[in-house]
Amino acid sequence: MDARPRLYLNHDVDFDWLRAVEFGRVTEDQPADRWHALSPGFAYLAEEAGGRIVGFLIEDFPEFDEDAPEHAAIWQDPRFDAPVLGLSDATAGEIVLAARTFFAGRDSINRSIFGMATEVDGEEAVERWRHCLEAGDGMAHFALGYTLFELGRHAEAYRHLRHYTEIAPMGAWNWCWYGRAAEAIGETAEARAAYSRAIELEDLEDGEQTDAAERLTALGGE
Repeated sequence: MDARPRLYLNHDVDFDWLRAVEFGRVTEDQPADRWHALSPGFAYLAEEAGGRIVGFLIEDFPEFDEDAPEHAAIWQDPRFDAPVLGLSDATAGEIVLAARTFFAGRDSINRSIFGMATEVDGEEAVERWRHCLEAGDGMAHFALGYTLFELGRHAEAYRHLRHYTEIAPMGAWNWCWYGRAAEAIGETAEARAAYSRAIELEDLEDGEQTDAAERLTALGGE
């Protein structure tokens, strides 16, 4: 039997969302078939299509109605552990109630650090992005990666940017930056593959446009 996911809670007051996912995962840039939505404001996230549920996302946390009929399933399985809330074997509904009291209208610590990191550059930004990552926010891999890259620390950047494509596989810019880091350290074949994947994602509906095509051409790719 699979162990219950141990959730990392991520709350942002400005964006009004609560993200509760297994530690090491992110909700950004996930394949659509991994989401199981109960309403426009609530969705469970699976580790793969039809697979184990590893967390959930609430888009408008202050207005979320956990007692609405469409949310009845949040009081049933799947169940999770939420260590920061002191909860084990809890439903999403129980976690929602506890999170309201715990956060009480404030950001989770990672979001506070995230905001500070966006206000600075260079080595100071590296330090703050590391703090954000150490606080458990997997999204910081991406920002730390491109910040290190811009400082010429390509080998360090490569690790973080490659990992981010593994946990957030549907972002075109994620793959493009990974390709840039791979190219910078001489992994040309890997860079070509990353640029090609970025281009594929651009071609999807509403895909972000990157400079991956130009970079692939410069490497001699098609």
